[in-house]
Amino acid sequence: MAVTTIEELRKYADGSEVELPGFTPEQPFIVRLRRPSLVELIVEGEIPNPLLGSAAKLFQDGVSQSLGYDGEQFRQTAEVLMQVAKACLVAPTFEEIKAAGLSLTDLQLYSIYGFMQTGVNTLANFRTGQGGKSGDSHGRAVPKAAE
Repeated sequence: MAVTTIEELRKYADGSEVELPGFTPEQPFIVRLRRPSLVELIVEGEIPNPLLGSAAKLFQDGVSQSLGYDGEQFRQTAEVLMQVAKACLVAPTFEEIKAAGLSLTDLQLYSIYGFMQTGVNTLANFRTGQGGKSGDSHGRAVPKAAE
């Protein structure tokens, strides 16, 4: 087994091209993301002190458990997700997206957080859900009570 070289580490710092859920189903959204550490973001002050409780809960429980029903807790978790997106987005940057008049969708924010925690494999679930569907499958999974 060989030691990872500094050149290889620099490639990691450049990030990876990743397909996020698009702003519309027919338009892919390809970005370059890097994987910073949530712990490092906290230590470096990128996650402000008032959000540390929400960041710790997010780190421990993941997004679905951290949102909760408390409005303040939800707001704080959302702020942490925004900070994570700012730290992860290499190209386009978070600021460039905002300057274009866009806001990241909730699904995009969750996807970026998932990428930061586990890498590109997490995003496979989102991509398979976006694929084109044949016209003959509509309504098959709808329970009778919903029809």
